[in-house]
Amino acid sequence: QGPVAFLTVREGCDKFCSFCVVPYTRGAETSRPAAAVIAEARRLVALGAREIALLGQNVNAYHGAGSDGGTWSLARLLAALAEIPDLARIRYTTSHPRDMDDDLIAAHRDLPQLMPFLHLPVQSGSDRVLAAMNRRHTADDYRRLADRLRAARPDPALSSDFIVGHPGETDADHAATMALVRDV
Repeated sequence: QGPVAFLTVREGCDKFCSFCVVPYTRGAETSRPAAAVIAEARRLVALGAREIALLGQNVNAYHGAGSDGGTWSLARLLAALAEIPDLARIRYTTSHPRDMDDDLIAAHRDLPQLMPFLHLPVQSGSDRVLAAMNRRHTADDYRRLADRLRAARPDPALSSDFIVGHPGETDADHAATMALVRDV
C-alpha cells in the first residue's frame, strides 16, 4: 500500500461555467512542464509515496511542455509516471467531460497503475440546465462517455458533482438529473 502524495499539475480554468468563480480567482489554464511533474513525482516516491494523486482544475485538460519539445497530454504524462519504479497507484482529480479524449480513455485501459476511479462532474442531467450552466455537453454526451470508459475498462468507479436547484431548474429538469444518475 503506502502513503499518498498530492501533486499539482495544473491550475486555472478556461471553461467559464455560469456557477463557477475558478476562472476569475485562479486565472487561465496553465500546466506545469512534464519534466517538472515527473521529477517531483520521483522525489515523492523516493520519500516513500506509493500513490500519486494529480491535482488541478480540469486536470484532464493538461497540456504541459514535454521533455521531447512537444506538448504532452494527460495521457502521455500518466504513461511517463507509470514508468517510475515503486509507484503503485496514480489518480487524478478533477476532470471535465469535454476533456476526456480517446488517449486518456485508453490510458484507463492500458495503465495498471491508473486506479479505476474517475471523478467526472456532470452537474445536471437536463440539457436545458447544462446549457444555462455553459457546460457545453449534453446528458447524452455524458452517457456515451461513461459507456466508452466502461468499454475500455469494465470496472471504473465514477463519482460526480450535481447542482440541484440551479436558477430556473424545474421538476422535469431535476427528474432528468435523477434519470442520468440511474443510467450511469
